[in-house]
Amino acid sequence: MENGERGKTLLREFRDPEKLPTELTFRTNYRAKWKCLKCKQAWRARMDNRTRSVRPSGCPKCANKTPRKPMSNSNNFLTWCNANGDRGKKLLREYVDPDREPTQVTKASRYKALWKCETCEHEWRAWMYSRTTTSVRPSDCPQCNLRGRKKKRQRDD
Repeated sequence: MENGERGKTLLREFRDPEKLPTELTFRTNYRAKWKCLKCKQAWRARMDNRTRSVRPSGCPKCANKTPRKPMSNSNNFLTWCNANGDRGKKLLREYVDPDREPTQVTKASRYKALWKCETCEHEWRAWMYSRTTTSVRPSDCPQCNLRGRKKKRQRDD
């Protein structure tokens, strides 16, 4: 798509109630409101992400209609948890995301899910891949990790 055509499409999708398109520059990091012309999905995205020349962002709903790996009964977080013993069971118990069921997300995705620690009941968001695929040090509850760290030694000069 040529810049002129792409610019016209962006202008038709721009739906921000707080700013006019003429008040913004294409390189700004302002999160404008957009509405997809195809599926009518509304979302917020940074201007610079929508206007960049290499891989500009588009409608997240339309983008998720063709995921990199198709969701199936064997390619989802629930299946991964069931196949990964105690670690999988622990992560499945801690997964409390209200927006997506464990069958609607893959174990290695960049989706930031909501988790709740079994130990301290702290809730936080973390990428799926950081909890499942990092074999050396998978991420755990940030609250419990703070408690377990040793205090830095102060110098006695």
